[in-house]
Amino acid sequence: MDYRILGPLQVVDAGTPIDIGSRQQRALLALLLLDRNRMISTDRIIEALWPDDPVGKERTLWVYISRLRAILEPEREAHAKSRVLVTRDHGYSLVVEPLDVDVGRFEQLIAAGRRLVRSDPPEASRLLRDGLALWHGSVLEEFAYEDFAQAESVRLEELRLVALEDRIDADIRSSRHREVLGDLEKLALEHPHRERIVALLMIALYRSGRQADALRAFGSYRGRVGDELGIEPSPELKLIEEQVLLHDVRLAPPAERAAVEAPGSAANPFKGLRAFGEGDTARFFGRDRMISDLVRRINSGSRLLALVGASGSGKSSVLGAGLVPALRKGAVEGSEEWPIAQMVPGSRPFRELEAALLRSRLDAPESLGYLLDDPEDGIMRACLRLLDDPSGRVVIVIDQFEELFMLGASPSERDRFVRNLEVALDDAHHRVLVAIGLRADFYGRPLEYHRFAQLIGEGIVNVVPLTPDELEVAAQEPAAAAGVVFETPLMVQLLTDVAGRVGGLPMFQFALTELFERRDGGILTLEAYEQMGGCSGVVARRAEDLFLELEPNEREAAKQLFLRLVTIVEEGAWGRRRVPASEIVTIAADTVTLQGVLEKFGRHRLLTFDRDDITGGPTVEVAHEALLSEWPRLRRWIDEGQEDVLHRARLAVALAEWTAADEKPDYLLSGE
Repeated sequence: MDYRILGPLQVVDAGTPIDIGSRQQRALLALLLLDRNRMISTDRIIEALWPDDPVGKERTLWVYISRLRAILEPEREAHAKSRVLVTRDHGYSLVVEPLDVDVGRFEQLIAAGRRLVRSDPPEASRLLRDGLALWHGSVLEEFAYEDFAQAESVRLEELRLVALEDRIDADIRSSRHREVLGDLEKLALEHPHRERIVALLMIALYRSGRQADALRAFGSYRGRVGDELGIEPSPELKLIEEQVLLHDVRLAPPAERAAVEAPGSAANPFKGLRAFGEGDTARFFGRDRMISDLVRRINSGSRLLALVGASGSGKSSVLGAGLVPALRKGAVEGSEEWPIAQMVPGSRPFRELEAALLRSRLDAPESLGYLLDDPEDGIMRACLRLLDDPSGRVVIVIDQFEELFMLGASPSERDRFVRNLEVALDDAHHRVLVAIGLRADFYGRPLEYHRFAQLIGEGIVNVVPLTPDELEVAAQEPAAAAGVVFETPLMVQLLTDVAGRVGGLPMFQFALTELFERRDGGILTLEAYEQMGGCSGVVARRAEDLFLELEPNEREAAKQLFLRLVTIVEEGAWGRRRVPASEIVTIAADTVTLQGVLEKFGRHRLLTFDRDDITGGPTVEVAHEALLSEWPRLRRWIDEGQEDVLHRARLAVALAEWTAADEKPDYLLSGE
C-alpha cells in the first residue's frame, strides 16, 4: 500500500486508488497516518473525530476501525490478527514502513539533497525536485482546518518551503541563477518577511548582472521588517548587501571565481594602479637587480629589510611579486620551507599579524592570539609556534609600514608592536626575518625607536625609479604575452615621460592599462596615448571624466566615499585607508546610487576591492596613493575636509580602543 498525505488523502494499491469510505472514516485514517507506528488512545481519537459530541462513540469508532482493516488488508482471514491496524492497550496503531508513506519518501529525499547542496549542487537539485514533486496540494487538503492536522501540517509546510529554498540554492550554485528568478520573486511576495528568500534573490539578481535590483531588494526588505516588525536585517543579510555593493568575488558563480579579479576586469596584462602581488609573478618585470640584492642581503645574514621609497616607487610590488616568490622557490637555502606571513598593519597590527601567520601554514594552530598578547615576546613566541625545524625561519612581510603611524592604530599598540619586532629581530638564532615597505615621507617615524632605528639603518634598501631599460622590459614583456605590440614612437614617448620620475610607476602602469583598453587591433598607439593626456594626466583625466559622468546625487556620494578612503596623521600627511563595506553602506541612504559610483571607479581600476583578513568582510580602498595626489578635485576635497577626516580618524581610534577593552564604561565620556 502507498499512503499519500501531501495533498488529498489517498491510499493506492498497485497504482490503483482505493475507496476509503466516508469522510469520518477518512479522518480516522488521516489521524492514524499522522501518528503512524505510534499508539493513539481511544479517548484521543474520539476527541479528535467528535469534539462536540464524544459520548457513546466507542462503538462507532470500532466500526470504522473494522472497516479500515478490511480495506487495508483485503486478504486477511476472518478473525486473524491485523498486522496493519493493530489494537494496543486502550488504543490503536497504524503499522507502516516509512517509505510506504509519501512523507517518509519526501523527508528522505530532501535530507539527502540538503547534504549535497554545497558539494554537488546539480545532484542536490535533482533529489530536492524529486522530493517536492511528491506534493499534490496542501497537507491532508480536506482536513486542513481540523485541529488534529494543524501541528503536522505546519511542520511539513515549513519543511516544504525549506526544501524549495534549498533547491533554489542548489540551482544558483549550478549557475542556473536566471532560471530561478521567477520562483524567487513569487516566493518573496508570498513570504515578505522570510530573510533567506531575500538572500537568495539578491544573489541570483547579482549573478544575473542586476546589482542595482539586488540592492533594491535588500532596501525593500529592510524597510518592510523595520516598519512592520521593528527589527533590522540579520548580520548575514547585511553582509550580502556589502558583498553586492563591492562586487565581492565570493558572490560570483564558482566556475567564474578564479577568473574574477575585479569589477569589469578583462584579460588586461597590466595592473593599473594596483600593486603586483604573488600571483602576478609571470607579468612582473624590471626589478631583477633589486630582487637579487635582497636575496644577497638575506644570505649575508640580514634580519630586517627596509624598502624605503616615495609613494609609487614600487615597494609593494617588489615585496609581493619579487621577494616572496623568490623565497618560495628556494632563492635562499631552505627558504622554500619557510612560513611567509604577508600583512599590512591597519588599525589592528597584532590581529593582522595573527591572521597572516595563520595563513602561512596549512597546518597552523587555531589561534596565536594568546601568544601575541605578551608585551615584548609575543611575535617571537608566535613565530616559534609555527616552526617545526629549529633551524628554520619565519618571514614577516609588512607592506605599508607607515600605517602604524597614521591615525588608526593606537599609540600604545604601535609601541608594543615595534618593541615586539625588536625582540624578534634580536633573536640570537635569526629565526625571524622581517621585510617592510615604508613610504619615504614617514622614514623618520620608526627612527623614534632607538633599537629599531639601528636595525633599519643596517637593512635599508632605497627603492629608486626604474631605468629606461627596466621600464621598457616592464612594458614589453607583458604586452608580448598578451599578443600586442607598441608603436616605436609610443615607447619612446613613454620612456621620455616616466624615466627618472620619482613615484611615476603607478601612472606608467595605469597608462599601459588604458592603452591596452584603447588598442587598435594588436597595436598600442601614440595617438591613443596623446588622447589620454599622457602619463602625467591619465589618472587625473580618467578620474575627472568618470566624476563628470555621474548624476548629481552620485557626485555627492563619490565625494563622501573618497573622503572615507583617506586618513590623515597629526602632521597633515595623508594616506589611503582600507574601509569595510559595513562603513561604506552608511555613506548614502540609497545604496543603488553608491553602487553606481563604486562600479564605475572600480571598473577603471581606480578603486580596489578585497576582503578583511580577520572578519572576512569585503573592503574597498583607493587603488594607489597616486590618485590622492594626481586628481586635483580629490586634493581639494581633502584640503577642505581635513578637520572632518581627522575627527573621524580620532573617533575610529577611540572606538577601536573601547572595543579592545571589552567596551568598558571607563572609556566613555561621563558628561560630568
